[in-house]
Amino acid sequence: MTENEKLDRIAISVHSHRLLRILLRENPMLETIMRESKNEIEAQLGVKNWIHSEYSSRKDAFRFQIDKVTKLENFEKLSWNDYAIIRILDYIDHAGIEYPDRNLRGEIAVSNPIRLIWLAVIKGTGGAKPDFFIDMIQLFRQLRGESNQVIPDRDTIEKWMDRYSSGLDPRIVELRKENKERIINLLIDKINSGEIRDQLYTFPDGLSFSEKQEIVNGWWDHYKFHLRFAIRSPDLLNEMLGHSLDPDTMKILYDAEKAGIPFFVNPYYLSLLHVRVPYFAIGADLAIRHYIVYSRQLVDEFGNIVAWEKEDEVVPGKPNAAGWILPSYNNIHRRYPEVAILIPDSMGRACGGLCSSCQRMFDFQRGNLNFDLEKLKPNE
Repeated sequence: MTENEKLDRIAISVHSHRLLRILLRENPMLETIMRESKNEIEAQLGVKNWIHSEYSSRKDAFRFQIDKVTKLENFEKLSWNDYAIIRILDYIDHAGIEYPDRNLRGEIAVSNPIRLIWLAVIKGTGGAKPDFFIDMIQLFRQLRGESNQVIPDRDTIEKWMDRYSSGLDPRIVELRKENKERIINLLIDKINSGEIRDQLYTFPDGLSFSEKQEIVNGWWDHYKFHLRFAIRSPDLLNEMLGHSLDPDTMKILYDAEKAGIPFFVNPYYLSLLHVRVPYFAIGADLAIRHYIVYSRQLVDEFGNIVAWEKEDEVVPGKPNAAGWILPSYNNIHRRYPEVAILIPDSMGRACGGLCSSCQRMFDFQRGNLNFDLEKLKPNE
């Protein structure tokens, strides 16, 4: 049974039915075409002829849609509803093509929106989700000129940015000092108890706690300290964050550890995450937090993540999708025609931590790269 045949049998939900009624009510001609078409081919031809007839004056849109090589000057002539014309016609021209979806581990995806609408109208099937019908409602509103492209101005963007305090806000600076002090105190306790033993990072006998704090503050300014005391486990991460991580998050982190995803969060990076969150700092650390605290999606897909782009598929000695001859994949983070970002096998790397985005790197998934610094010391 083909993918199309499977979709024929999947009923749409009640929510989808309600959205479909809105789509048809707002577009009587679309409903007429769907109901009078005997099959999906007639539905596609009907929509195509309707678009060409109803919007025949939009010559820039039709020219751009059929051009094999697009030009900037032609693109700049397009209006907002021209985009809708082009999108609908592209759907029809590429209807039924099957694509391996790399986000779904190669599962076959079929692009045929007009077919989905026709199946929903005639049979109540097709399996289209509510999000699909919401998208179609907005697309046809755009086609009719009933929606506008809103490009925010500078003032609006700055207002959005001002919703969150920056790292230069004196209040955030104080919060980060508080975080730093908490982390330093925990490290002192671990050194005092013997849980952490290191010939380089030790205290002379007879020092007070405040004197030890002063020493660790001095260590804090050296990169080797942050490499040595980087957080490498979910439990230690939670402890350093004042046991503030919820059980669901800890479950994800434990699963990440079992999946072989390495942890490496240096103390400075950790100090940027807030444990005590006053009203002015709500959400202010989310961008950094999402780099450190792994997501369920990353854990579930780790080991199966493939190239982010077609250009990332590299066969040694052969051009990639963009026509470039690039190095093979070992130790390479990103590849460009004349530049490759490398992470070497040994300790000679610039990163002071491991962000969640880098976990997508192929060599981390294969286990070739890690942050076990003892094993990474050069043998020569």
